[in-house]
Amino acid sequence: MTLGQYRWIKLVFIIVIAIIVSQSIIFKNYLIPITSLIVSSLLLIYLRRQVKEVIADERDYAIGGKSAFLALQIYSWVAVIGMLIFYAFRDFNPAYESIGLTLAFSTCFLMFLFGVIFRYYSKFSLTNKKLLYIILISVLFFVVAIFTLRFFSGEDNWIYVNGNWTEHGHSDFPAPSFECE
Repeated sequence: MTLGQYRWIKLVFIIVIAIIVSQSIIFKNYLIPITSLIVSSLLLIYLRRQVKEVIADERDYAIGGKSAFLALQIYSWVAVIGMLIFYAFRDFNPAYESIGLTLAFSTCFLMFLFGVIFRYYSKFSLTNKKLLYIILISVLFFVVAIFTLRFFSGEDNWIYVNGNWTEHGHSDFPAPSFECE
């Protein structure tokens, strides 16, 4: 298979996956897009191995690494600024708090994942002392994440029940003024 043929096949896969995902969302069936993504990824991996030409060289990988690192940094800054803005306006709309926390935890997870993968690829030798530090930092990270989710999540809010807003916990803001369906 040539590189041009592989690129056309990949483009067709992208179009088909986009159609499958959009139709599955309309019909509220989320198992089909997950399955189709897994199957198409495996097929593309197989087809990529059938290509006889050079797909990428060292220069492409170096540029890809630099652009991925820059994208990670830009996303982190934008997410942190967005998190602070949403968290500052949580008194106006309680949903802003959840959005802010989602941005914060997704950024933390992304940075943690980047650190682990970076250490793996840089062939970080794990001595007993370093392994202990990594385990302690991981446990501390998850304890802080669980503590934050428990005490700073939207547990104290308003719930719409039988045509009325009912206080759930001890909310810091008044009941919403709009009606729900």
